[in-house]
Amino acid sequence: MILTEKNRIDAFTDQGWWGKDTLYSLFQDSLIACKDQEALVDPKNRNDITGDDPKRLSFKEIDEIVERYACIFFEHGLRKDDIVIIQLPNVVELPIVYLALSKLGIISSPVPMQYGAYEITSIIAETKPKAYISVKNFNGNAHAEQFQSVFNNNELMFALGNINNFIDLNDCYPSRELYESQNSYAKDNPITANDIFTICWTSGTTGTPKGVPRSHNLWLPMAKAAAFVSETKEGDTLLNPFPMINMASIGGFLYNWLLCKGKLVQHHPFDLNVYLTQISTESIKYTIAPPAIMNMLLNNPAILDQQDLSSLRCIGCGGAPLSEWMVETFQNKYDLTVQNIFGSNEGATLLSSRNEIDDPNLRAKYFPRFGVDGLNWSNPVSKIVKTKLVSVETNEEIFEPEKPGELLISGATVFDGYWNAPEANAEVFDEDGYFRTGDLFEISPEDTEKKYYKFRGRCKDLIIRGGMNISPEELDNLLSSHPKIIEVAVTGYDDEILGEKVGVVAVVPEGEILTLSEVIEFLEDKQIAKYKMPEDLRVIDVLPKNPVGKVLRRELKNLFN
Repeated sequence: MILTEKNRIDAFTDQGWWGKDTLYSLFQDSLIACKDQEALVDPKNRNDITGDDPKRLSFKEIDEIVERYACIFFEHGLRKDDIVIIQLPNVVELPIVYLALSKLGIISSPVPMQYGAYEITSIIAETKPKAYISVKNFNGNAHAEQFQSVFNNNELMFALGNINNFIDLNDCYPSRELYESQNSYAKDNPITANDIFTICWTSGTTGTPKGVPRSHNLWLPMAKAAAFVSETKEGDTLLNPFPMINMASIGGFLYNWLLCKGKLVQHHPFDLNVYLTQISTESIKYTIAPPAIMNMLLNNPAILDQQDLSSLRCIGCGGAPLSEWMVETFQNKYDLTVQNIFGSNEGATLLSSRNEIDDPNLRAKYFPRFGVDGLNWSNPVSKIVKTKLVSVETNEEIFEPEKPGELLISGATVFDGYWNAPEANAEVFDEDGYFRTGDLFEISPEDTEKKYYKFRGRCKDLIIRGGMNISPEELDNLLSSHPKIIEVAVTGYDDEILGEKVGVVAVVPEGEILTLSEVIEFLEDKQIAKYKMPEDLRVIDVLPKNPVGKVLRRELKNLFN
C-alpha cells in the first residue's frame, strides 16, 4: 500500500533516512565553521550574461545578502508556504535567493531561463504564486519585463536590476527594525526538514509538464548520493554548469556545496572555453558535463592538451547513454574518472561510480541494481530505495536478464506525487507505491551475476534535446490548431551534439503546402520556449498508427534519418 505522508515521515525518520537538516540550517553550519572562507563564485563571463560584474563571496558576505533579501521578501508580505516563481541564470544570487526563501519557509518554484510566456502562464495557473523573481537583462536582452503582462493577480515582482513595477533587490536596504521583525517571524514560524522547499518542473512520464514538490528531507538523500559519487571532501570546490533548477544541480551542487562546506562556482550558459578555464583556474574537484561534450573533447585532443585539468577528481556524466570508448579513454589516458549518472526530479536515481564499478567499460553501460534483495552496494542511496523492473505489456515483475522492462522505484528519495495532479499521480504510482519512471532497463547477463541494470530507452516518447525534456504531446496539441494541418505528430530524432532534435510530421489538405518556417512562426505566436522549436518537417499522406489509433512515433523517427 502507498504510505501516507505522515507514515512516510515517521518510517523514514525512525530508520535514520530523514533528519532535521534544511538548506538554511546547513548554511548556518557552514557559516559558523568557516565564515571568512570564499564560498560562492560567479561565472567569469557574468558581464556578458547579466551586464554587471562577477562577484566572489565569502560565507559571511553571503549571509549578509541572505538576511537582506529575507527582509525584503518579509517586508512585502511573503510568508511561510507562499509560492514564488524564480527565473534566474546561474549567478551567485540564485543560491542566495534559495537560502533567503528557505529561511522563511517560502516555496521556491524555479523555471528555466528559456521558458516563455506560454510555459510561465501554465505554471501560474498551477501554483497561484505570490511573487516572481527574475533578472533585468539576460544575454544582452531585456528579460524580466517581458513577463509583466502574464502576472495578473497582484503578484509581487522582484528583479536584479531597476525595472518599472519591479522591486529591485539590488537597491533595497531594510531598517534595523525590519531585520528584527523578520528574525522574530522566522523564530516563531520555524521551518522543518519535511516542509516543501521546491516545486521543480518536469515533463515526467505523463507527457505534459508537471510540478514536482520536494522537501529538504527528499533533497538531502540525493545530495548525499551525489557527494558519494563525486567523492566530495570538506572544503572542495565544485563547478555547476547546469541550470540550478532541477535534480542535477540542486541535489548535486547546491546541497552538496553546503554539506562539504566548500566553494560553489557557477557557470551559465554552457560555454566550453569558459568551462575548461574555470576548471583550471578555480582548481575544480568535481563537475558534470553532457556525454556529447565529453565525446567532442576526446575527438579534439588539442583542446584538452591546452588545459590543466589535473585538479579534477572525477566528472559526472548523464542524460544519455555513455560511450564505453569515452569513459575508458578518459580513465586510462587522462587519469580522469567519468561517473555514470541517471536521475530525475521525481527521485529516481541510479549512480554508477568507480568505487563500485572500476571497469570503465562496465561503468559506461551498466548501473548498480540499487534496492534489490541480495545485492549490496556502498552508495548510501542504495539502502534507502527499492527498485524493480516490470513488463510494459503484462505489468509482471521481470527477474530474467536481457529482457526490457519499465524501472519502478520507491523509498526515501521518491516524491509524494505531482503538484495538484491526482489523475497523473494515479497513473505513475503502482498499487505498492512504486513510482513508474517511464524508462526501460534490462537486467545484465548471467556472466555479470545479474548485478546491474542497463538503460534501453524510454517507455514514453519524451524528447530530450540538449538535456531539456520536451513533450511531443504538448507540441501535438498546439500544432493541431494550425489552419493548414489535418493531423500532426511530433517526434525526436537523433543528433550527435544535442542528443535529439524536434521533428514535425504533418498531414495537410490535398494541394496545400506547409513549410517549416510557417510551423515555427505559428509556435512563436504561442510564445513557447525556443528550445522546443522544431528543426525539421515532413509532410506525409497518413500518420502510422496502431490498431487502436495511437500514433507510432518510433516509426516517424525513420523519416528524419
